[in-house]
Amino acid sequence: MSVSDEYGQISGIGEHQQAWQFMSAILDMAGVLLIALDREGRVIQFSNACVKTSGHTCEDVRNQYIWELFLSTESNMSVKTIFENMRKGEFPSRHESYWITKDGSHRLIAWSNTALLDDAGHVEYGIWVGLDITGRKQTEAALRASEEPHRALIEKGKEGVALIQDEKLIFVNDAFISAFGYDTSEELIGRNARHLVDPCFEQQFSEFLSTALDKKSWGLPFRGKCTAKDGREFWAEKLSSVISYEGNPAILITVRDITDNMLWELTIKQEAEYFRSENVKLKSSIGERYRLGDIIGKSPVMQEVYELILKAAANDANIIILGRSGTGKELVARAIHDISDRSDRPFVPVNCGAIPENLIESEFFGYKKGAFTGAHMDNQGYLHRADTGTLFLDEVEDIALNMQVKLLRAIENGEYTPVGDSRQCRADIRIIAAMNKNPLEMVRKGRMREDFFYRISVIPIKLPELKARKEDIPLLLEHFLQIYSDGKKMPTIPSQVMDALLAYDWPGNVRELQNVLQRFLTVKSLDFMKVSGDIPSDVPLMIASEEMADPGHGDFQTTLENVERKLIIRALEDVRWNKTRAAQMLGISRRSLFRRMKKMGV
Repeated sequence: MSVSDEYGQISGIGEHQQAWQFMSAILDMAGVLLIALDREGRVIQFSNACVKTSGHTCEDVRNQYIWELFLSTESNMSVKTIFENMRKGEFPSRHESYWITKDGSHRLIAWSNTALLDDAGHVEYGIWVGLDITGRKQTEAALRASEEPHRALIEKGKEGVALIQDEKLIFVNDAFISAFGYDTSEELIGRNARHLVDPCFEQQFSEFLSTALDKKSWGLPFRGKCTAKDGREFWAEKLSSVISYEGNPAILITVRDITDNMLWELTIKQEAEYFRSENVKLKSSIGERYRLGDIIGKSPVMQEVYELILKAAANDANIIILGRSGTGKELVARAIHDISDRSDRPFVPVNCGAIPENLIESEFFGYKKGAFTGAHMDNQGYLHRADTGTLFLDEVEDIALNMQVKLLRAIENGEYTPVGDSRQCRADIRIIAAMNKNPLEMVRKGRMREDFFYRISVIPIKLPELKARKEDIPLLLEHFLQIYSDGKKMPTIPSQVMDALLAYDWPGNVRELQNVLQRFLTVKSLDFMKVSGDIPSDVPLMIASEEMADPGHGDFQTTLENVERKLIIRALEDVRWNKTRAAQMLGISRRSLFRRMKKMGV
């Protein structure tokens, strides 16, 4: 007998017969359990799937009440209550009941209910659609039984254990609940696991979870500060294992409180930094602390500079060094680097004023092959070269405003993108900047971004001009004489020459002092100044060597050429080999200066 024929024998379908037969046939082919009831709850239809599952034929169950088909009195009452509620228009989304088969076995069925209504809106027929879930329940029970010993071991373990899926907690053991100060697992289940770590570690913890899933890592570690329910902070170490949970990947983590260990490590580190700093201070105080690294001076203003250098070297904050040209800004930057924790890492000096504006981004960030014309190969920029070390930005005020914006991001979080590349790179760098202009004036005039200035100037160090520490001039002269004497006996400086040196204001600062001394060592005389009591302090001294003052008995033309050559060299050195300024100082045209330099081999 066909499905439609069998259903056609059951009376009471009325005007819904054809639609009902069509729907029933489809559900029957799909193997769905289908029972149709009259308005009193008696069976009027029984699908083939129901026959196969229960062993009862349609004739066996026709006109029986639906609740008579189930196992126990409790089940009967429950099914009867569900039917009565259905008549009132209340349909449960899903319910489960055990069904008694013809051979006496029990099948667990998950039912859904609906109804056909008459014109008055009353229930005319009830429809029950079911799914046999006996096998699935047996499998789940077996799985739970096999998991029970492991679950008990995990739940009673001393280390905190949690299962995380899509960053949400789906299981926590007693030790985990206790570690975070909660009372029950219900307070934690469903919460985002990131909210258990300190806000400053949330991003790192999220990356830790992503890495564990991507690499399916076992034992991937994470250390960070966590926050308990009552706000208490503690350090924890987490180890990850990727497992499958309900068919999807999940991360099983173990959590161990390492607060005592971390405090011990931090104490040791702080003590080590303290003793290193004290050692540096002790060494720098020898001989009235007249030098620190390559910086020379024992004047009170230099002692203050030394103190700032020592404090700056003890942490990783960004520094700005302010001072006129020639005051030794790069020496200070190197001293800070050399006595910091980064001393064994790169020190990368950059003269920002010497980089063309159209190349500055590629010089700092690097570039990929083919990024622009002439980029024949990949090139690493200053940020990559200074990674884990110190980047010294000399003449930082010359960086254009648009580049300041790009550098600001790299300084804030260490992230940058090479020119022509799509991926981000990271660099752990400490910024030491230097400038010889007033930074606040630069900000006021709009030539430096305010946020950029404050980001690079956490610790400002202002270097004094040489005229403010003239007591250091003898020490500086001795230092330079040792360098230029080349192992030979150092010449002495006559007292009148020293008096003149001390009377001069040195607008070029230490660099000018060094150049003057080197120049006169080159012409073989230290008695090089014509001292006059009325020399203005803001005008360079007219300097002449004994050889220049007394040409001797040589050929007049040769002597004249020697004097001219020395005057040209002296002028060039005074202006750092700026030929235009040297020509102006000598009172000749730039073209004439070039011609004379070529003739004399300068």
